[in-house]
Amino acid sequence: MAQLVFRLKNVPEEEADDIRALLNEHDIEFYETSAGRWQISMAGIWVRDKEQAQQAKALIAEDQSARAASAQNISARDWLVGFLTHARQNPVEFLFTLVAIAMVLSLTLIPFWIGQNLAS
Repeated sequence: MAQLVFRLKNVPEEEADDIRALLNEHDIEFYETSAGRWQISMAGIWVRDKEQAQQAKALIAEDQSARAASAQNISARDWLVGFLTHARQNPVEFLFTLVAIAMVLSLTLIPFWIGQNLAS
């Protein structure tokens, strides 16, 4: 049975290419799945052989540790700029997220509002 060794959601193409090259360099056979048109499937890199999957996970963990060590911390301003850029590039996703948050908040708070009005 195939094992997922690396999730591709929200991964920069450069990093995904590096992981593919790493697996090819170590002769690990893999295949990829995409998230699909509606972005609901599992986008990832999969390995069929169990031993190769363990080797791939170890190699990827080592690569990710090296990336984490060389990563730079971002400031709150950088995060905000990135957030706004993402919202501008994906307005439907941003709007859907806001609507979902509003719905969850309203479903959470309506019982208290109703209870308070009934008590008065």
